Amino acid sequence: MSLSLRPSLGLLLLCLFLGCTSEPQQPRQYLFLSHIYQWGVQENNRIDYRLQDFNFRTYDQVWLGGDLCARTAEREATLDYLDSIFDLSAPSTHWTLGNHDVMYGQLDWITTRTQRLTYYTRAYPNLQLAVLNTNEFYDPAYQPKPHECALLEGQLEMLQSLADTLSHARQFVLLHHYGVLSKEMTKQQLATDQLFNFYRPDLLVSCSSPGIFAERLYPILQAIQKKGIQVILVCGDFGQRAKQMEYRDASGIIFLASGINNSALDGPLPAYVTSTEPDRLLLFEHWPREGRLEWSFPRLDSLVLNSEK
Repeated sequence: MSLSLRPSLGLLLLCLFLGCTSEPQQPRQYLFLSHIYQWGVQENNRIDYRLQDFNFRTYDQVWLGGDLCARTAEREATLDYLDSIFDLSAPSTHWTLGNHDVMYGQLDWITTRTQRLTYYTRAYPNLQLAVLNTNEFYDPAYQPKPHECALLEGQLEMLQSLADTLSHARQFVLLHHYGVLSKEMTKQQLATDQLFNFYRPDLLVSCSSPGIFAERLYPILQAIQKKGIQVILVCGDFGQRAKQMEYRDASGIIFLASGINNSALDGPLPAYVTSTEPDRLLLFEHWPREGRLEWSFPRLDSLVLNSEK
């Protein structure tokens, strides 16, 4: 009996050893892309033509920062088209909705496709991801409807729960569309009003206890940062005034932004479009076992060329 057990024990030890060391050295790649609608399309229903045949399945995850089409939900056929490209309900696809996604059409068409709420959180090895719906942030003169308040309170409670319980992650990444970093939050170091496509730091983010982002949500994120978890906010309403942004605040929280817009160069440019620099995407590389997350802003054209090879 002892002879027959020895090979099994040795094999078990070998398998345990291989299991601990067999993780590929290549990092997992997460591609963030936003504001990707094609300008000048009559039916407002196409993404940037440079991305239409892009092989997104080469990435472990795709993070969509919103404004996929100029009128994303105006026709269900547009969502059929987007679903064929991004597989919207896949666990590896995450979408924070932009204003162009929701202002024309039916929100429930989108949630039916994604099979999830417009705000949620997901846990991965050493990484916590959350998606925020900033479209419901509201002007102080507006009276939100009950369902809008329910959404705002729901995502506030989600973030507070993460601040109270999150312990396993090395990084916490929050995807959002509208820019939330204000000039005041940077102590006037960054002219954020000249960077984001849409800049309204005065919008309210809660109904039960009205307050702006800096007053209600920012302290929750700072509490997560204080736990030793790196907080990274990723904004998608970008690309018309700048192509990339990276800022670290005094508490260590990192604010990133990326978006494209250069399909607008095929026609007369509106006055509010001030950047014609090359479009860039945002690429994350994640080493889960090490708890390491890095990012870069590669040029869109270079990624497309590499994808076609």
